[in-house]
Amino acid sequence: MKITAIETIRIEEFPNLLWIHISTDEGLVGLGETFYGPSSAEAHIHEIIAPYLLGQDPLKIDRHQAHLIGYVGFVGSSAEMRGRSAVDIALWDLWGQATNQPIHQLLGGSVRDSIRVYNTCAGYRYVRKRPIQGTANFGLEGREGPYEDLDAFLNRADELAH
Repeated sequence: MKITAIETIRIEEFPNLLWIHISTDEGLVGLGETFYGPSSAEAHIHEIIAPYLLGQDPLKIDRHQAHLIGYVGFVGSSAEMRGRSAVDIALWDLWGQATNQPIHQLLGGSVRDSIRVYNTCAGYRYVRKRPIQGTANFGLEGREGPYEDLDAFLNRADELAH
C-alpha cells in the first residue's frame, strides 16, 4: 500500500480546525485533525510532510514520525507538531482500516471497560468564532448553555456527556 494523496480541509464555520485526508492506492482514506493555527500547520503539511510521505507505505508510522521530527528544532506545541499530529492520527486511522481493527487494539488493547469522558477544547461557539485562541475566558461559566461552559469542559466533562 502506498500514499497517493494528502489533502487538508478547512471550513469557515470552524476557523481554528484543520482536517487531513491521506489517501492510498488501495482506496483507503485516513482522517486526522488538529486545532489552532491551521494556516501554519497546513503549510507545514504541504511544504514538508507531503513531499516526504507521497509514495510511502502508510503503515510505517514510527519510521515516518522519526524522519519528520528531524524537521523540528523542538517538540513543543508548534505548527510543526500540530501538523505531524494530524498526520499521525490519519496514519493510525489507515492502519486500523487496513487491518480491520480498532485503533485502541493496535495500541495495545483495552486496559479497562470504560473511561471517564474528558474534553480538551472549548465550546462550539468558541471554536467556530474565535480566529485566535486566548485564555481570558477559561474558568468562566457558560452563559449560552452547557456546551459553552469552559469550566464544565475542564472539570465536569462527564456531566456534559449525558
